[in-house]
Amino acid sequence: MSKLFYKAMIEDIQNDKCTDSEIENLLDIFASTVKRTATTLARKSYFELEDFANTKNRGINRFTLELERKQIHSQEQWWGTFTYGSKNLKIIGTLEKD
Repeated sequence: MSKLFYKAMIEDIQNDKCTDSEIENLLDIFASTVKRTATTLARKSYFELEDFANTKNRGINRFTLELERKQIHSQEQWWGTFTYGSKNLKIIGTLEKD
């Protein structure tokens, strides 16, 4: 079964200076990017959010995302770090069947 039908679950968030609106939008980007990257063999990926659709309208187009897949105690976890200037948002997530 394709991991595109899985749901991204947020396990932990560490926020440093991001607004509530930015956090909400970045969490959406994280979930969709994890689902798309899970279908590849990539262990670590780097994204410029200006390349994503609608990020300028959402006010998050200047962020970058570093995404890493890790095996922790036989569980596949996704560690994401969004960065823009002094703003940082770190997210740990997993994928579960929807």
